[in-house]
Amino acid sequence: MRKLVFAGRVAPRGEFLNALASDSVVAQSVVQLLGNFRDFLPRLPIEGVKAGDAWTDTVETTQKGSGSEVSRRTITHVTAAGWEDHLSTRSVRLEGSQTYRVAGGGKNAGQPFELSGAGTGSGVSYIAADGRYLGGEWRDSTTLTVRLPVQGVAVPVIQVTRTTVAVLP
Repeated sequence: MRKLVFAGRVAPRGEFLNALASDSVVAQSVVQLLGNFRDFLPRLPIEGVKAGDAWTDTVETTQKGSGSEVSRRTITHVTAAGWEDHLSTRSVRLEGSQTYRVAGGGKNAGQPFELSGAGTGSGVSYIAADGRYLGGEWRDSTTLTVRLPVQGVAVPVIQVTRTTVAVLP
């Protein structure tokens, strides 16, 4: 198991800026396969959230980098479970679950590859009454097949990820 830590800041529109990874090699592979930092932040309805609300969000993204392109279609279901104290702050607890499919390909070390698979995830996020994101935790399991056409092989990959997002003072 590897621990990967990112430091940075979140802009008002939700973009994660000035990302600095504790291990840039591991970070590159995670970003290519799992999308970008917006995936960690809960997507909220424009009208806001109150306890008991539930919604579904579908997002399609394409991640390009290092000679590859991977697309991901994610369907996320979220429920605002209720108010509680989190980090000594009155917060709404958002409980989410998702399913997704990934597909893509490219070249790695000059060799072509194809990638396809699916996954599921679940977790919680906390939003303070004043709208601040207070962090959360997410568990994710992905089953992929990586095809290497030149070698004529297909490699099964199972990736299990546990992501904890902590807001620093």
